Amino acid sequence: MKLHTKSVRKGDLSAPVLAVIVTIGVIAAGLTIMAWFWWFAPQAGRMGALVITGASFVCNKLDDNGNGCVNGTIIVSMKNIGNQDVTVSGIITPYFTANLGSQNITIAPGATATVSNTVTCDPHIPASALSVEGTLVSDAGNYRFTASIVWPAG
Repeated sequence: MKLHTKSVRKGDLSAPVLAVIVTIGVIAAGLTIMAWFWWFAPQAGRMGALVITGASFVCNKLDDNGNGCVNGTIIVSMKNIGNQDVTVSGIITPYFTANLGSQNITIAPGATATVSNTVTCDPHIPASALSVEGTLVSDAGNYRFTASIVWPAG
């Protein structure tokens, strides 16, 4: 019986050389993935996030007929539950816009803060209203809230 042997031609890779090349490729791919996790992935998970813990609107002045609020103070309390600073820049409602401007509030991770701003209402908040819907504007996104209205006595 005649045995057939596989002939090795010039230029063919031997099994050990091929194994070394594949091993080097796998190590290079692994190092690339590790480098990505080391340098870039930690930044991907960094973000601020707010939770509105309370909101109220205190009416400071009624219109001449007593039918609506023309001036008041919006008070919104919040907590940063994220892992990066959050800067609050304003409050928007159908009745007023409170742009904090140079008084922007920056909240550190885990910290709480309260925004208090006196505003003029245009249009006036109707005397029959019990609350005001609003949006807190920040660099971490916009957050909806409902503020209870505190009306003046009398």
